[in-house]
Amino acid sequence: MRIGELSRRAGISASRIRLYEKRKLIPPAVRGANGHREYPLSAEKTLSLIDCARRLGFSLGEIRVGISEAAPDFPSPAAMAEALRARLTSVERHIEEAQARRRQVLQLLKEMRERGRSPAMGQDFGDYDHTP
Repeated sequence: MRIGELSRRAGISASRIRLYEKRKLIPPAVRGANGHREYPLSAEKTLSLIDCARRLGFSLGEIRVGISEAAPDFPSPAAMAEALRARLTSVERHIEEAQARRRQVLQLLKEMRERGRSPAMGQDFGDYDHTP
């Protein structure tokens, strides 16, 4: 299948497909006599998996490692489960950090409300109210 058809079927731009090929996420296309790239039907499934992994926050490097470790049984359920567990841990850590920053912001707002002004900026915040 040519790159335009693969692009339409996978919902991924031709330039992105070429990038994935350059980064060795998908096997290189075979060049036909006319010079056009020809991809196997399996490329659509691979691109779908890459797109899904990108939406979950995996880097192209992580995806490449996962694909190479899973070959020839691509995609390997065990490798996918391990990668997803690692991603979940990362997401949970990010949530915890964001919640800690949120608590800090709320604490500063509370202090500003109680003092009626921002000591650091010398501004009056007497009318500002943010109840968590």
